[in-house]
Parts: sequence; structure tokens; C-alpha cells
Amino acid sequence: MLRDAREASGRRSAASRLVDAAVSAAVVLVFWIPPVLGLAPGGDRLLGSCLALLVGGAVLLRWRFPAAAVSVALASTAVGWLLSATTDPMVGAAWCLYPLALRGGPRERDAGSVVLGVLVLVSLVLGVSSSAQDAMQGVVFGLGAIGVAWLLGRAEAERLGAVRRAERQQAEFEHVRREAAMAREVHDVVGHALSTISAEAAVARAVSSSEREELLEALEDIEHRSRSALVQVQDLVRALRRRDRAPLGSGGNHAAALRELVAAATVSGLEVDAHIDLPEHGGEAAFVATRVVQEALSNIVRHAAAERCELMLAPVGGELVVRVDDDGVGIRAGGSAGSGIAGMRERVESVGGRLTVTRRLSGGTRVLAELPLEVRR
Repeated sequence: MLRDAREASGRRSAASRLVDAAVSAAVVLVFWIPPVLGLAPGGDRLLGSCLALLVGGAVLLRWRFPAAAVSVALASTAVGWLLSATTDPMVGAAWCLYPLALRGGPRERDAGSVVLGVLVLVSLVLGVSSSAQDAMQGVVFGLGAIGVAWLLGRAEAERLGAVRRAERQQAEFEHVRREAAMAREVHDVVGHALSTISAEAAVARAVSSSEREELLEALEDIEHRSRSALVQVQDLVRALRRRDRAPLGSGGNHAAALRELVAAATVSGLEVDAHIDLPEHGGEAAFVATRVVQEALSNIVRHAAAERCELMLAPVGGELVVRVDDDGVGIRAGGSAGSGIAGMRERVESVGGRLTVTRRLSGGTRVLAELPLEVRR
């Protein structure tokens, strides 16, 4: 906070400097010149003139040297009271106090409290040199000016501190959200690729040595899946290094990706009945739908022991609906959702959608995602 305040003070506008110059001139002309001219020619008038210049200079330099400016203004005004060379009820000192209150940390807050206490005593002691009514008015006005300047500076400092804390919290939240998105991407890309490769390797192992063409085809599919997964992981790493804020994969060819997912599941031995009607401009909803299909098919291949599944993806009203049904063992009642289902839910909810994963009465599992085509944040 101190560093930010110093940087801000270093960028004071020309208007702010003009205001300080005007206040400096006003304090000297109104509160110092008339009493100084009323002094007898000689040392007192010369000293009063020097004190007036010190107060005016302190006002001009209050942002660059706040602590020194406050000290000079306070001391000069106090001596001016003793000499009857000023009628300034600490207006110049109060004007210098605001930057110190704005920048101050714990030490400055304590010092400010001490200064205010000393000022009360000095005001009471020096005020007796004037008439009782003038003394009381000077004390009240001086303390009011000092107190208001200090409170305004501290209030502004607290406000700026709250703003910076909110900005830091927002930055931390964005960082965590970005890391979670990366984790989901890695899980989806690597998990799906490994599950598909594992299934294809099992198919290749079951092929007899006499069926060389089928064996080569299975090995070729494995090579293709592994290379594709490697490319996607490299894309993720590049996005992480450049801190890309664009939705990951939101600009890809989702229709082709869906066809690839269905083909991979079919190669793994799963019969897929796919009905896909992807809108031309699906945007981020299409990307999330693709990831939901990917995770659902991957879970079926790895865990469901299913022979057949039905995939439906189509716009319904203002939503893109994804439904994946399988005839496997079904999700366990009361079982905890794995990271894949949790990741799907996070993805769907991040665009304002809804996800339900339920056990079908006829057996198997249903994954249903309803995604708004116009993303709601």
C-alpha cells in the first residue's frame, strides 16, 4: 500500500500542483502577511516572513516530503503564534497532513496520534496569548482542521487498501480457476487417450497371428491416438506458458472431434448409436458438449462394461442438449463421483448449464447435459 501511494504521489497531475500552489498562496496572504506587516520593523518581521515562506513551501512539497512538510508547518505555525506573526489556525499544517495520513502504515498512524495529542497541548498553551474567545475559536478550528485532514486521509487509505485486496483476491481466484481448467483439460485429453489406447491394445492382443492386417490396423489406431493426445497436451502446455485467457479449445472443429470420439469408442469395441446435430455457431457450449461426450464415452469404455450406448446431441429451444445412455452396470447408488464427473459438472456449470448423471431403470447410466447456447456468466 505504501509503495502504491508513493507511485501515485509521483504522478500528481498539473491540476493538483496548481491547487497546492493556490492553497499555499492563500494561507500566506490571508493568515501571515497581515500579522507580519503589523509587527515592528526588525528581527520579528524578518523571522515572521521566513516562517511564512516555510509554511508556503511545506504546502507545495507535501506530497514529496509529507512527514517533513507536516513537521515544518506545525513548528512554523507554533512559533508564529508566539510572535503574533500569524492567525493561521493550523490550516497549512492540516493541508500537509493529508498525504501523510493517506500513505501511513502502523508507525505513521501512531505518530499521527501523538502529533494530534501534542497539537492539543500546544494549542491550549499558546492560545492563552490571545483573548479567551479568540483562543478558544483558534483551538477548536485548528483541531477540527487537523482532525478532518487526518480522518479523510486514513479513510481514503482504507478504501484504497480494500480495493487492492479485492483486486488481489480476484487475481487469485482467476489463477485458481485457470489451474482448475487446465487440470480438467489434462484429465480429459490424457485420460480419454489412455483409456482408448488401452482398449485398442486389448483388441490387438486378442487378434491371432494369422490376422496380420487386423493387427497392423489396431497398432496404427494406437499410434494415431497417442500422437493426437501428444499434440493436444503440447497445445495445453503452450497455452499455460503464455497464460492464454481464451476458453481452451473453444475455437476448434467440434463436429470433427465428435466424429473422432465416436470412432475411437467404436474401435474400442463399443457399439455407438450417434445422433449428432451440432449448431454451426455453437461457441463455447459446443466445446463443453464435446468434452462431456468425451468423458462420458471414456467412462463407458473404462468402467461400464457396456456393449452399446446411444448418443444424442442437438439444440432444443435455446439450449444444446447432450444425452449419453449406456447398457452397462450403471453408476453405483450413493457412490462418490469421480474426478471425471466432477470435471464434467464444473465445465457445464461454468457456462450456466446443468448436468445430471443417473442410473437408468432399464440398466446402465444416463449422462444428461443442458447447455445454454448463449453462455451465461
